[in-house]
Amino acid sequence: MRAEVINVDGLTMMAKSDTNHWVVMDTTREGQSAAAATPMETFLFGFGGCFCMTVKSLLLKKRLAVEKVSMRIEAERAPEPPTVFTRIDAVLQVSGANVRDSDVEWAVNLAHEKYCQVGVMLEKAAPIDVKWEIVE
Repeated sequence: MRAEVINVDGLTMMAKSDTNHWVVMDTTREGQSAAAATPMETFLFGFGGCFCMTVKSLLLKKRLAVEKVSMRIEAERAPEPPTVFTRIDAVLQVSGANVRDSDVEWAVNLAHEKYCQVGVMLEKAAPIDVKWEIVE
């Protein structure tokens, strides 16, 4: 995997992956443009996207009628530099016909332990707690 990051203005950066997809990042510092999500926010987006895609994919492999998977994430950061994540709490919401709690628990455990690479890597730095709810 490769990426290229290009400074486009001030502290605004554009990143391109080897699959030719672009992402814009910026800072929220006072006096700066704040034109896009920060790199740390982008990292959380990556975790949420990876986890949701993994859970939905696993549930679909069980031939469950999953309609939507979404996640709310709250992360705590160290107060002093480096202001890394120190804890991540997430609530996963799954909607679909006949989706049982045991199915979601199974998928969450597999995503958490094995298949969500972003989460597996991130948990080496900060504890991650994922709760879930089934939304009708």
